[in-house]
Amino acid sequence: MHLVTFERREGCAIRDAAERSDESPLGELAALGLDLRPSRSAGARRMGALLPPGPHAGDVVDLNRALAVLHALEDVGAPEAQADSLLPAEPHAFLRQFARTLPAAQQALQFVAEASERYDAPDLVRTGVVLPRRSVRLAAPVPRPGKILGVARNYSAHAAEAGGSAPLEPVLFLKAPSAVIGPEEEIVLPKHSQAVDYEGELAVVIGRVARHLPEEGALEVVAGYTVANDVSARDYQNVRGQHFIGKSCDTFAPLGPSLVTRDEISDPHDLSIRTFLSGELVQSARTKEMVFPIARILAFASKLMTLEPGDVLLTGTPAGVGMARKPPRYLQEGDVVDVEIERIGRLRSFVTVERS
Repeated sequence: MHLVTFERREGCAIRDAAERSDESPLGELAALGLDLRPSRSAGARRMGALLPPGPHAGDVVDLNRALAVLHALEDVGAPEAQADSLLPAEPHAFLRQFARTLPAAQQALQFVAEASERYDAPDLVRTGVVLPRRSVRLAAPVPRPGKILGVARNYSAHAAEAGGSAPLEPVLFLKAPSAVIGPEEEIVLPKHSQAVDYEGELAVVIGRVARHLPEEGALEVVAGYTVANDVSARDYQNVRGQHFIGKSCDTFAPLGPSLVTRDEISDPHDLSIRTFLSGELVQSARTKEMVFPIARILAFASKLMTLEPGDVLLTGTPAGVGMARKPPRYLQEGDVVDVEIERIGRLRSFVTVERS
């Protein structure tokens, strides 16, 4: 399942779908007693899922709304309250209860797949169950992680280009959750840094509380995977020794576009990862090149701290970063950065400069 956090845009496709539905009355759906107005105010962040390949691929299912409609069809009392309890729409609540919300989300998505054969698409749009892709804006799939852990020098070639060698154990660092932005948002270059760099990475999202994990079976605590760009101000990180600040400036943690659940990625160490800077391929590797596999990193980290649902682990970047180029190639206003990971998606960011 490709989970997304979305915000509904004002107006647009919802009204159009309602007008198209004149020849396709809501019938049974209209008799459910639900509030059929398209959900909830524009701008409110909600958890959804992308529809799989087909005539409506890429459209977004409002999972909470879909479960409410399913419960109404099954004559479950207080269907909306039941859906709110089992499948919270708010992203933080959804992720904090991931072991419980995932089965409910799967049930909701299965209902939509079956309902699409029974009801016309405008009916599902009009009830707020399905939102056309153009009517929503995707936010980061984990809008505000509890913590972001990074792993330094986890690809040997990157360690070498940075002038070092692969470490003997995972070298972990923290990145501020306030740095998170979503797909197609802007990386803002701070006025006081002249050396902001890209780092395409595979991100792991934690799905349940974990402490003292054994390496074997450690992946069972993973909710899923997404694409990340560990943006870094090298003049603060390296020259001034301000590693946390250099990693944590506002907008320095793009994530997205979706959170692909663990069941869809049989081997996270067999994925291609590529970064493009304004159309030029600058990083290309496979995740099997990691020095420390994900399970080992999780086991190591959980010896020292509790991992919680919604935490994000950045697994390291391959060779090809801007600081290692001759001459160095740092981000500039007008650049477009794309990080692409096989079977997960492409994360695009636009680069601008701080104005105030």
